[in-house]
Amino acid sequence: MILVVDIGNTQVKWATAVGDAWVTQGQCPLSAIAKLSLYWSDLSEPAAIVISNVAGVEAASAVDMAIRPWNIEAYWVEAMPSQCGVVNSYAKPSQLGPDRWAALIGAKTLNLGNVVTVCSGTATAIHGLTQAGVFIGGLIIPGYDLIHKSLGSNAAQLSDAEGTLSTFPLTTRDAITSGAIRATCQTIESFCDDMEVVGYDAVKIVLAGGAADKVRTGFVRPVIRQDDVILLGLLEIAKSL
Repeated sequence: MILVVDIGNTQVKWATAVGDAWVTQGQCPLSAIAKLSLYWSDLSEPAAIVISNVAGVEAASAVDMAIRPWNIEAYWVEAMPSQCGVVNSYAKPSQLGPDRWAALIGAKTLNLGNVVTVCSGTATAIHGLTQAGVFIGGLIIPGYDLIHKSLGSNAAQLSDAEGTLSTFPLTTRDAITSGAIRATCQTIESFCDDMEVVGYDAVKIVLAGGAADKVRTGFVRPVIRQDDVILLGLLEIAKSL
């Protein structure tokens, strides 16, 4: 059994797998990471552990404590020039976040051709991946919740309460919500258009992340929802070691 762990900015997500099949999946708030061993109390001892961490040293230490009873040395993902059929075109490949690298590898396993992989969380990370497995670059913009709350918290007489997506909003709540969704989705769609202009045809959007439900209705293009795309990438890395 393989244990894969994605330590994000707000959530810790994990899954166990035998072969290509998930056996268990779970998550806990980052604020509860010190109790991770309790969340994992029913897990069988894994044969391998692969971890992506963007939450810093304290989070890494907490996970180290949780896995210590198994006496297994975990593999901590770092972006590489190439791995698992994906080529990293970043000017300095190691500067690509490990979660973004895992998401690209996970997207490659889906065999969808040219894709834009979107991780919609605290930030919205947008990645262009060609059918040949080349990461050609990407964007990072504020996440939906960050856009929404920044208006409600910092502008007089505006509210951070959720509204409804509308083409022509007629309330302030709807205007803020619709603006946040459309700003996010149109940035992503524009990136897809840019890929097609330079010759990558039939680009598809692969969407994951905690804000995915909020933004998915704002797309014109078809969207493939794949919430486990980072975990899929971690599993693929684990199988390659």
